[in-house]
Amino acid sequence: MVDHNYDEKRNFVRMNIETQITFTVKNSNGQSHQGKSGDLSATGLYMSTDFALSEGDEIDIIMNPNGERLPPFVAEGTVLRVTNDEDNGQLFHVSVTLSKTS
Repeated sequence: MVDHNYDEKRNFVRMNIETQITFTVKNSNGQSHQGKSGDLSATGLYMSTDFALSEGDEIDIIMNPNGERLPPFVAEGTVLRVTNDEDNGQLFHVSVTLSKTS
C-alpha cells in the first residue's frame, strides 16, 4: 500500500523528463541555445544549460522527446531562478515558469 502522508505543496505533479531542449531568448539576436530538461510540470520546467540566462529572461522552448512517437513540446516561459553548478562552473541550473504551451 502507498503511504500518502507527505507534505506536497505543489498543485501539479512533476515528471522527470530528461531530454534535449532548444531555447531562444526573446528580444535577443535570435540565436538558439541547447539545454537538457530535468523536471516538467503543468506550470514549470527545470533545465540545465551552458548558456548563462538571467532571471526575468523570456524564452521560447522546444523540447524534443526521445524517439519519434511524440511530437515536440513547444512552450514560452520566464526564467525564475539561475544557479551555477557546484562541480562545473560552466553549467547553469535554470527554473522556468511556463506561460504558454502548445
